[in-house]
Amino acid sequence: MNGLVVDRQSLLVEVAAELALAEVEAALLREDYTLCLDGAPSATVGAWLAGGAHGARSPWEDPADHLVAGFRATQTGSGELLDVRAAPRKSVGPDLLALVVGMNERFFVLTHVTLRIFPRGVPAVRAPFAAPVEAPPSRDEDALLDRIAAELHRP
Repeated sequence: MNGLVVDRQSLLVEVAAELALAEVEAALLREDYTLCLDGAPSATVGAWLAGGAHGARSPWEDPADHLVAGFRATQTGSGELLDVRAAPRKSVGPDLLALVVGMNERFFVLTHVTLRIFPRGVPAVRAPFAAPVEAPPSRDEDALLDRIAAELHRP
């Protein structure tokens, strides 16, 4: 599939954010890999991540694992490029991905993303409990997000 590069040794796939998530999963299945999603979200990869990556494995299942290993995005407003190369998630410094996933393109719009993949047919390890769903941001958290947006969009 055009716009999709599988790294079998690292169990990663680099995809263009505009690709449909269902197309990416279908292409991976043909290669005997999967994103290991619950359900089949009907969105582009970028929109799926911007909306919070619903259906992805819970980070509580393996806190050392990662959904996104790297990404490229453009800043909303300025168009400035942010490039976070694929690396183990605990070794890359500040968690800039937090400005992307679940932020509905408030700060950045994804152009490419490197996702974790799993061998097809290998049972997924699932947490033996249901982790709490994240509550909506508090007033203080909203104020912090507004300050981040103001700083990012400042000339």
